[in-house]
Amino acid sequence: MPQHAASLTAAYPHPHKPLSLRLYCLTLILFLLSACTPKPNATKAELLVFGTLVQITIYSSDQQRAQKAIQAVEQRFQTFHHEWHAWEKGGIVSKINQSIANNQPIEVANSVKDFILKSQQLAKQSDYLFDPGIGQLIDLWGFHSEQWSGPPPTADKISHWLRVRPSIADLYFTGNQLYSRNPAVKLDFGGNAKGLALDIAIQQLRQAGIQNAIVNIGGDMRVIGSKNGQAWSIGVQNPAHPQQAIAEIDLRGDMSIVTSGTYQRFFEWKGRRYSHILNPNSGYPAESLASVTVMHPDATTADAAATALLIAGPEHWKEVAKKMGIDAVLVIDHNGHIEQTKAMANHCKLL
Repeated sequence: MPQHAASLTAAYPHPHKPLSLRLYCLTLILFLLSACTPKPNATKAELLVFGTLVQITIYSSDQQRAQKAIQAVEQRFQTFHHEWHAWEKGGIVSKINQSIANNQPIEVANSVKDFILKSQQLAKQSDYLFDPGIGQLIDLWGFHSEQWSGPPPTADKISHWLRVRPSIADLYFTGNQLYSRNPAVKLDFGGNAKGLALDIAIQQLRQAGIQNAIVNIGGDMRVIGSKNGQAWSIGVQNPAHPQQAIAEIDLRGDMSIVTSGTYQRFFEWKGRRYSHILNPNSGYPAESLASVTVMHPDATTADAAATALLIAGPEHWKEVAKKMGIDAVLVIDHNGHIEQTKAMANHCKLL
């Protein structure tokens, strides 16, 4: 019986505008294991949300229900799009950042407030290794640009930023009015925006009565139920050979899987590579690990944790994972050495 593998490839035009997408690399490889006879109950769709490709596969004997569920997801995203103004220039994130820079409060929608509050909680749990308030540092490195031309910022500029040390922790609310104690805060949700979109999609599918589905956004995924009674089989990309899988993870029930990697998006200057993932404690790119894969029921949490654990590095990722309530982790260093937690090993097969 033949086995077919579908490689779903997605990425962003640059790493910190997560909802504007161009294809450039894999973060995960999704293996859709098909039986010899085609299954008539798979309903598939691709939605373009805020410029990002969202791939949905539903397994249901009720095709009409599946189609209506997909329409419901699209409508939910349109509402979210309206509230967030598509994360674009002139949208709510840039308006928030402008208000913060001007030391002025700004009224935000409940969905925006809730996401900021959740991001604050995740940042605190990660010891602020994950911190969406470091947009100025990202600007300093020029990583908002699609093409980085260098050079890296000077040590003096990084030291100045570290002395100011803006953080999402500086934000607070009075009702829906958002304030900042530090005018240097600049929000950038590149570390957990895809996770939020995954959670929104799955929530809507559940409300529509769907029990078995997978949603893929840029290679990060969340599943519910199973694929015709079988586990969803997810391949983890080999950092040294990105077109190959280095491990295979079986998912059932309600679970998300997210990978963060220093090999996925990097820039070179005078023969040295600089990862786009910045360590807020040092002001420099994270370099010690090649990739971190996190499995967790909540995709927003998994997305933030994958970033934080990658920055934490080989000596501290276990400690940070515990603080963030993350049990299932697979870590790959630059030598190809793999380390995984017991909870991950129960689902993971090394290839």
